[in-house]
Amino acid sequence: MKGQPTEIWQIYNKANSTLEIPVYQRNYDWGTPQCARLFDDLEALAHADRDKQPKHFFGAVVGKSEDSWTWIVIDGQQRLTTISLLILAIAHSVAAGDVEVGKDPDLGRKLVDDYLLVDANPNSLKFKLKPVKNDAAAYRALFGPEDDFVDSSNVTANYRYFRERLRKTDLTAYQVWDAVSRLEVMHLDLEAHDDPQRIFESLNSTGLNLSESDKIRNFVLMNQKLEEQNRLYEQRWNPIEENVDYRTDWLIRWYLTSKTNKTPKESDIFEAFKLFVQRSDDSVPQILDDIYEYSKNSRAITHASTGFSTVDRRLSRANLIVGDVVHPFLMPVVADARRGETTESDLDAVLHIIESYLFRRTICQVGANALNKIFATAYSELRKLRTAHQSYADLLTWILRRRDGGSGRFPNDVDFRESFETRDTYRLRPAHRRYLFDVLENGDSKDNRDIADKIASGDLTVEHIMPQTLTRAWEEQLGPDAVDIHDTWENRIGNLTVTGYNSAYSNSSFQKKKTMPEGFNSSPYRLNADVKSADHWNEDALRARSARLVHQALEYWSFVDTAFRPPEVVRPTEPMGTDTSFRGREVTAYEYGDVSETVTDWANLVPKVLHVLLQQHRAALLGFAGTDNLLTTEPAAHEGKRGLRVADPGLGVWVNNDTNTKVTLLRRVFEALHLDPEELIFTLRPSKDAAASGMSGGSLSGGDDGGKNDDGGSTGRYAALTKFRAEMDEDAELKPEPSGTADLRTEFSGEFTEFRRDSWMQDLGGQPLASFTAATPVDQMTAEQVLAVISGLFAMESMFGAGALHQSIIDGSMSGYLDRLAELG
Repeated sequence: MKGQPTEIWQIYNKANSTLEIPVYQRNYDWGTPQCARLFDDLEALAHADRDKQPKHFFGAVVGKSEDSWTWIVIDGQQRLTTISLLILAIAHSVAAGDVEVGKDPDLGRKLVDDYLLVDANPNSLKFKLKPVKNDAAAYRALFGPEDDFVDSSNVTANYRYFRERLRKTDLTAYQVWDAVSRLEVMHLDLEAHDDPQRIFESLNSTGLNLSESDKIRNFVLMNQKLEEQNRLYEQRWNPIEENVDYRTDWLIRWYLTSKTNKTPKESDIFEAFKLFVQRSDDSVPQILDDIYEYSKNSRAITHASTGFSTVDRRLSRANLIVGDVVHPFLMPVVADARRGETTESDLDAVLHIIESYLFRRTICQVGANALNKIFATAYSELRKLRTAHQSYADLLTWILRRRDGGSGRFPNDVDFRESFETRDTYRLRPAHRRYLFDVLENGDSKDNRDIADKIASGDLTVEHIMPQTLTRAWEEQLGPDAVDIHDTWENRIGNLTVTGYNSAYSNSSFQKKKTMPEGFNSSPYRLNADVKSADHWNEDALRARSARLVHQALEYWSFVDTAFRPPEVVRPTEPMGTDTSFRGREVTAYEYGDVSETVTDWANLVPKVLHVLLQQHRAALLGFAGTDNLLTTEPAAHEGKRGLRVADPGLGVWVNNDTNTKVTLLRRVFEALHLDPEELIFTLRPSKDAAASGMSGGSLSGGDDGGKNDDGGSTGRYAALTKFRAEMDEDAELKPEPSGTADLRTEFSGEFTEFRRDSWMQDLGGQPLASFTAATPVDQMTAEQVLAVISGLFAMESMFGAGALHQSIIDGSMSGYLDRLAELG
């Protein structure tokens, strides 16, 4: 086998030769995430100093010459196919005028002739790349009219994605191609004696893979000078690992969740971290400093060592119920308490609320899948809502309670009482059972008996007072309904306690269990007080003990309420879930995975969500579409029909129906694709009722659409801009820092591109922007003048950095401009 580093374009550059992908290889399966990563890397490469970064490594390509004209691709077909699609997209974008050409006006034709075709004869095209199986037809179709495109194929979807990125990039076509030409691969050419199958297996063997944190360590240290590498490793990376007991993947996953409000998959932590670094204004050493601080707070939580005695006492037990999912919220809250931004008692109250919330949900058997998103966003919500010096406990109470109408609900006393009385407590998860009996024994008392640790060590066990197997003596004790009583009460809390002498008690009679050496009468535990005082153990005794423990549980795991109410403009968020009704609610935005987008209404949202799902689940979604009457895989055949929205050329959706019908469709799609409906988050326009109650979240209708059809009413000329009004109003009230409006400014900038006025100064009559806005009331501006003002703000932002646009958002003037456009549009 011969191998050498080679620019990838040279693999395509052999005249009259083809790159053949053999039939035993899988279909082309790169999706939008991989293509996005490639294009991001190309843009970064194009902007980088060529002397410092002349090349970018792009993996390996392995093949074998079949004959003088054919090279068989053994490994690397995903890369080769993707680069071919990008080259074709560049050529077609140049021809369509979608991208500025740059240095070489003949670039588009040259790319196709030199790298994509063996023979450029238009009557008999011969392609350089020959994809496998079904991909070949989709690839060939891209060279013809768009009507013939195969929209069910990843090949077509990725080509379209590159066309869209080229329309939006600030690079010329030549600069993009120059960056492509700097992609370097390890080009391995097999010789006659090489066994292609064995080499393929070796290249794709699992081996001992690097962990995600191994990759991150290499990423953050590799490009530092040796002295800085050593400093960062000794003073940051190694202490970070020690602080979290070397669960570094775990820490960075929850760190990213806390910072981005999104939880990366365990297999994607490295890629998520790279993206976070790319988008951050901080340097790598600064980010490591931040992770180091988070690691110290993580250790304070997991080791119950915050330095606050009441908090540490609570944490030492609460960690049995407070799982990983709460970590992204607690780490920055503990940091705030240590900095004095909140108090020890407030932090203790926050932990108690979390205990009650999680344990009530556990006992009531409420699904846990909503918790991930709730606690991923809870800290950023809390900081956004804290406009004065409200306690964190009040804010957290409002954040949790406003989800009462859906899957994030905080079970009330009625639900908790019923479940606590009747739940099979004996079969709780071991950690939860230890926690339960520790709380019932000790509550908040400082006179603490170590129940949880002794159960874990086996020194104590959970004992059935009425035994699991009835004896004649117990049947006589329980009376004629002994079997029914046993079946009902065996594993309920009223019949369970703790003892160190379970094996000695066995199935003994109640009197013997009480009076035997080390029996219940000599038990030191509070849990056994009512057992000591009972003369008989029957259904009445079981009910009495159950009632006492239920009362104790309701006091400790208390239901919470707060007088806090956010400003009316604060937009609630709610996961789609499986049962929440959104009837009558107005949607302003959605978030799914790494995508968050502002929308005009539900009819606008549905195709956008479907478009996102197509990028990762194209085949499955298109397969499902054939079974659902609200979806069509041939949207072009219905062009012009009322109610049809196009998600992409391969999928259309009918939206002339009511809100519940639209949401139910999305739920069917998520179920068919085996996706978690809790991961799709809706941001809703605040309703007056919701603002007044503060506790109902998505359960309040805020209005009633009466089941009416909704084809999408926000269709004014400036709807692409006015859809941001709710978020602008919210930020004007809450006045976040510039970092808090960054995402809004970026998205708004993208939508404003088609409205931008290059002649904005002329539109303002030659007046400086500040003079014009001071002299002209907004309600007297024309649409052109409003657009000119916003264009001027963007121009100032471009010249002087973040400031002008952010200021217009938080002082409310941008909301005024959008209101005026809504009037005029």
